[in-house]
Amino acid sequence: MPPNKKKNKQKNKSGGAVSSSTKNGDGGANNKNLNAEVLEALTRLADKLAQLDVACDHDEDEEAGEKSGCDDGSNVAAELANDTAALSLNDGNGEEMAVAPENNAMETSPPSPAALSTTAQSPPPPTATITSTVTNPPPAALPLSHWRTLPLPVSSAYQILTDGAQYLHATSTKYALVGKVDSHEGGNLAIELRKGAELIGTATLLLFSPSCGSSRSLRKYVKQSSRAILASVISLVASFEDGSACGQANDGNNVGAQKTGAVWSSCEKITNARSLSSLPKGNRSAMRRELMVWLRDCNESVEEFEEVLLLGPRDSGGENDGEGGGEDDMMDEEQFTEKEMTVAKASVNVMKCSKNLLGLVLKACECVGEAADKKLLEDQEEGTNNNMEQTPTNNKQQEQEDSDNKRKEMLQWISNLHEMARTVGEGVTNVGILLYPPLDSSSNAKELQKWQAKKQTRSATKIIPSLGSTTLGLQLEHQLYALSECIASVNDAASSSSPNRIIQSSCLSKEVIEGAERLQKALGVRIKEVQEAMAVWDDSVATLVNK
Repeated sequence: MPPNKKKNKQKNKSGGAVSSSTKNGDGGANNKNLNAEVLEALTRLADKLAQLDVACDHDEDEEAGEKSGCDDGSNVAAELANDTAALSLNDGNGEEMAVAPENNAMETSPPSPAALSTTAQSPPPPTATITSTVTNPPPAALPLSHWRTLPLPVSSAYQILTDGAQYLHATSTKYALVGKVDSHEGGNLAIELRKGAELIGTATLLLFSPSCGSSRSLRKYVKQSSRAILASVISLVASFEDGSACGQANDGNNVGAQKTGAVWSSCEKITNARSLSSLPKGNRSAMRRELMVWLRDCNESVEEFEEVLLLGPRDSGGENDGEGGGEDDMMDEEQFTEKEMTVAKASVNVMKCSKNLLGLVLKACECVGEAADKKLLEDQEEGTNNNMEQTPTNNKQQEQEDSDNKRKEMLQWISNLHEMARTVGEGVTNVGILLYPPLDSSSNAKELQKWQAKKQTRSATKIIPSLGSTTLGLQLEHQLYALSECIASVNDAASSSSPNRIIQSSCLSKEVIEGAERLQKALGVRIKEVQEAMAVWDDSVATLVNK
């Protein structure tokens, strides 16, 4: 072979080798950048989910007007719809990166979020603009579309959520195994993780849309589950993006396996319906679960403070005062004084009353919810019969419309009552926080001024006295107001003279009606008991009582 040809061949080989090396290096860099871009996209989606509001939580204080308007999350949901339906991997200039994996490890792709949204037959969320002030006060509670029986948009959204969780469960396993030894295929699988995250985001968006009529409880649990899944997926992708999960096969590095286990755990809360911590399906399951949580918290608070009360009052004086009694001094700090004992006993009795009320609300919601579902079934049968007729009469159409409005009214009553119960349930925790000895007897003038302005519009103003200016007194007064209004809502629904249309259906059981009457009498006893106890402990209350 001529020397020139030999030299040229060697040059070509050398050049080809350099080119191949450069190509592989660029491919590895591109896939590393791909992981980073997927991570950025997932983080962006997680931020959008975090902004969704489970309810219109307008504060009643004076600062409420300075906050942004709250509209059940549909404003943020509109933006989330655009980001979720086509969540692209953008470079810094906003141009989409072209990704064409040669050998995709996933043989099938999940349906697009847009297609699944069409399947759900749910209209797109409104694109309202967030205003700087609240012009119109929100309703007392979110309108509900269902109780036990799931309508098509809700069941379809749950199916999307389940599909997304199953897809992420399977893909995360492959991503962890392949990404550890092959960055190219790992980058391709990161795209598949993004697709699963899109399904989770789309399902969450649908369940937050007004057409699904989800309760605040349902939105809360859906948001928690969706964010937990996204957080675990983000953690998994981040471990490969920063290299902590990378390495060789059988090298003992199990970071990827640990992150994958977290993804499995979060996904199984959606896919495994038998799990106690699984995502509740429908308004009934979600609202009952939240009520049961409040009941559990009430039980725990009552048991805790009853144990403290059994210790009796601590010594007011003695020979060993100030000499460092060790364990005896520590025990004294966990006991109430003689004056504090009366306040603590009255407060614990209020907690017990709150627990009984939550149990009553649980039964009342079940009664009205079952009646609403029964009416839905009757309406569906009536609608089928009307469809068989050539020309349904106007009277039947009007009857159908009235029946539908009646059912909506029932569901709204459940939603309103549940929100009142929320105030009671969370109020027990707030009272418990303030009840640990020694009690704080300092005045809270700022909160007193706010409360005085608020309670003028409350219906229970005439029957509940002022309990002073201490933080505990104000919280107990809040709790008594919440109890009174919640009991009154059930009593009004059961009263024959009430204008509430629910009474006409007689859907409240005798047990619920009699329970509400007993709680109304018990509340009067609790109010008097708390007032007398606070008068012994707080001089300002004693002054009001003497007047």
